[in-house]
Amino acid sequence: YKACEKQSPQTNSKIVMGPWYHGQWSDEGSYLGNIRFGSNTSDWYQRNIEIPFFNYHLKSKGDISQLAEANIFFTGENTWKKFEQWPPKNVVNKDLFLSSNGKASFTAIVPAAANDTPQTIGDKIRSVSDKISAVLTPGKSSSNYSEYLSDPAHPVPYTEDVHEKRTREYMTDDQRFASRRPDVLTFETELLNADITLAGPVIAELLTSISTTDADFVVKLIDVFPDDFKYDDSIKGDEKNYPMGGYELLVRAEIMRGKFRNSFEKPEPFVPFKITKVRYELPDVAHTFKKGHRIMIQVQSTWFPLADRNPQKFTDIYKADEKDFQKAVIRIYHDGINASKIILPVLQ
Repeated sequence: YKACEKQSPQTNSKIVMGPWYHGQWSDEGSYLGNIRFGSNTSDWYQRNIEIPFFNYHLKSKGDISQLAEANIFFTGENTWKKFEQWPPKNVVNKDLFLSSNGKASFTAIVPAAANDTPQTIGDKIRSVSDKISAVLTPGKSSSNYSEYLSDPAHPVPYTEDVHEKRTREYMTDDQRFASRRPDVLTFETELLNADITLAGPVIAELLTSISTTDADFVVKLIDVFPDDFKYDDSIKGDEKNYPMGGYELLVRAEIMRGKFRNSFEKPEPFVPFKITKVRYELPDVAHTFKKGHRIMIQVQSTWFPLADRNPQKFTDIYKADEKDFQKAVIRIYHDGINASKIILPVLQ
């Protein structure tokens, strides 16, 4: 759609985004995995968009002049919205800063003193620091980063359960299994005092250093449900009836292989321990974080087997053997100068 709009602006393009796996527009559209949409979204799409569209273009019947340029389903609030363009005009980018102690905030971080003790996220990161202290950057420590040890031999799985094939449901899976891992950093806001609706692409801007010459970066945008949340029995959903209190809904996620951070044509190694910016775009989001929920960001460096393992060494991965795979210390910085942030497209 974006390519058509850019390269052929005279073309009358339309875009429809539903909360579906590939092809679910023709199947049951009331839920995906554990998440319920409050209505049969596929049926709505077929009746209100697909049938009128093809009747007009194939049978010269009806009128589609009222069909909006963009018809988008917003999860969270579970409603269809119409726009003159996508992303919408009335979107303002807002920075969500990653902070110490696993916090995320729309307020910029005040730089900490240079002689503070190293920042860690709970005991899990402290234990990592103890194990790898011998390979960390020499000199003064800083309180302005969080760190983890990424081990290709023990990658973070993309879903909690073991499956023979890639699942469809992983796109809405509960991420609490990842929050418990020592190689996943978790940052979350306070309880939201008002709804926040996102519409468009999300930008991850990480200030990082690594102990090796390459690493992957996976950023996940997550909706944390209230502890007492429960679906009404009248809303159709999966028969498993998964407990939804405290659910960590994967809203969007994307991976960047670090060596391609500046160019896919000209990969570059990292300089070990040097603070480096990794900025990349996540796929478009159409989601409302409801009042009383939290926004969570997870950062990790493996996502297996959805993404292949990175040796964490600047090399031709297709020719890498087992000895090329190595552990890496990953630091994500969050002080005033080196402030990692997620840029969110907030709909006004």
